[in-house]
Amino acid sequence: MVDNTNEDRRRNLRDMLDELDRYFEELERDIQEAVRGALAEGGILARPFVAGFSMKVGPEGRPSIEFFGDDPQANDGYRSPIHEQILDEKQGTLKLVFDIPGVEKEGIQISATESSVLVTAEGGNRKYKSEVRLRSEVDPDTGKAEYRNGVLEISFSLRDKANKGYRRVSVV
Repeated sequence: MVDNTNEDRRRNLRDMLDELDRYFEELERDIQEAVRGALAEGGILARPFVAGFSMKVGPEGRPSIEFFGDDPQANDGYRSPIHEQILDEKQGTLKLVFDIPGVEKEGIQISATESSVLVTAEGGNRKYKSEVRLRSEVDPDTGKAEYRNGVLEISFSLRDKANKGYRRVSVV
């Protein structure tokens, strides 16, 4: 009898490492392209440049890599903040946490649909913009936001899936 458990684990680890290699190759290409473009135009290297990534294992057991910071292809001056989604199916909520220091709460705008959230924030010399595709559909009318010490937390109730698309039709 062959134990496939160890082989499956190795295969999953190899798959994760292969995907990580692809992300790093893409990141390297993007950085090289940004530097070449900046040197040719004298643009982005004339001001501070912030870029990074956050890596974690998602709920499906697959690695999740999110990039944040300045977009080398954009000239609008907005920075993409680091963010996280916390899904609590027992409570029926989805919480988004954004790290956006250096702005006042009056400079933050939030727009939401059932499947995405757009956050823009401006203050002083800081500009942030991020559109996030949500892990689960939410009821955008239940959104509540709180901003403290540079951290924006937005909470939504999950959309009731029991009556998705269901409407009662009257007979005339």
